[in-house]
Amino acid sequence: MTESKPSPSRQNSPTSDGRGVPPDLLARTTDTIDADAEAVFATLAYGGRHGDAIPEVESVEFVSDKTEGVGARFRETRKLTAAQARFFKLLKLYRNVIECTEFEPCRRVRYVSHGAGAHWHSIYTLAPLGDGRTRVEFRLETRPRNLLGRWLPRMLRGPLQEAGGKDLKAIKHHIEDGAGRRA
Repeated sequence: MTESKPSPSRQNSPTSDGRGVPPDLLARTTDTIDADAEAVFATLAYGGRHGDAIPEVESVEFVSDKTEGVGARFRETRKLTAAQARFFKLLKLYRNVIECTEFEPCRRVRYVSHGAGAHWHSIYTLAPLGDGRTRVEFRLETRPRNLLGRWLPRMLRGPLQEAGGKDLKAIKHHIEDGAGRRA
């Protein structure tokens, strides 16, 4: 019997951080996009295109030579209200670096950032449905590093679920309107 090895881009099991600590699922949303997996992945797996698809993203600045794939790192700046900006700055969530840690073409991409006492994982999983359509699942998970990292994400679960759904809808419309297909 042969044993299959995980993809070299797979950082950790989705249910463990390597120390046996399960992630805290904060948001999960799925949608079907009327585009093939290549077009969807091209938008999700490249920080600049991903940022172009979401109206709340003001800018994406790459801080690595790579702009795609494992090791690509960028800062994403979002439009925030004055109160949100103070809150995000206080918790060191404003303009933090996001890194691609998992990259399986046309299948899955994972971004990780660090702030407010936790590792934040944004995971997009694609499933081609045929007829040029792709099912996309977005998951936002955290792995706490301290007490703040355990407490804060749970307090923000509702707004994070809403924001994740809104971002996925924006990505869907961007791709279906043709902007993502030209990428």
